[in-house]
Formats: sequence, structure tokens, C-alpha cells
Amino acid sequence: MEKQSFWKTRAGHLTLAFIVIMAAFFLIMAGLAMGSEAVCVVGFVLIAAAMLYSPVEVYLLKRK
Repeated sequence: MEKQSFWKTRAGHLTLAFIVIMAAFFLIMAGLAMGSEAVCVVGFVLIAAAMLYSPVEVYLLKRK
């Protein structure tokens, strides 16, 4: 049996989504400090994409 890389497992994908959410939070905070609405919107889109990754993967991509 081959050993699978951590980042290719479900736990690895969820960890990556968590890292993206944390990075997007700091991006939103930086956008608020700079007064830039565009940076805040990019952060929000990143958070939304990371939060929707798991349901999209389970119910749409890997449907049985």
C-alpha cells in the first residue's frame, strides 16, 4: 500500500482551507486599515471559497 501525502488527504484539504481562511482574515484586516474596499472584497471571496470547498467536493465533485 502506497503512503499518501498528507496534503492529498481529506484532512490535508481541510487544513489548507483553514490556512486560506486565516490568510483571508488578515487580508480583510489590512484592507480595513488601508481603507481599501477592493482588498476586503478579495479577502471575503477567499473566505467564501474556502468555506464552500468541502460541501462542493462532497456533494458535487465526489458524488457516488
